[in-house]
Amino acid sequence: QQCSSFLVVRNTTRNLYTRLWCVTELALVKAYTANAVHVIGKMPPFAPAYGSDIGLNATCSAAEDVALLQQTIRAAEVDVDDLVAQAIRARSGTALGGKTCVCQ
Repeated sequence: QQCSSFLVVRNTTRNLYTRLWCVTELALVKAYTANAVHVIGKMPPFAPAYGSDIGLNATCSAAEDVALLQQTIRAAEVDVDDLVAQAIRARSGTALGGKTCVCQ
């Protein structure tokens, strides 16, 4: 059974999109489903929407996973850096694209 939406739960201590696994999950949801991406929680203070350590340039604690995850993101054929920027800029309680979500 397929879920009807994907929920991003942000926190104020770490930008999720400096983690390559989180970037991969977001890219796969946008590439392979029509599901809405809902965003709740606050980003850390001063979290940039673009940068050298987020999106495709995010890091992974397991060095052997980096190439596989980057390859997976590229195969998804989405503009992952723009997608991550949208998720970072999204107001809590909205879906990507600005619609209010019911997950508050």
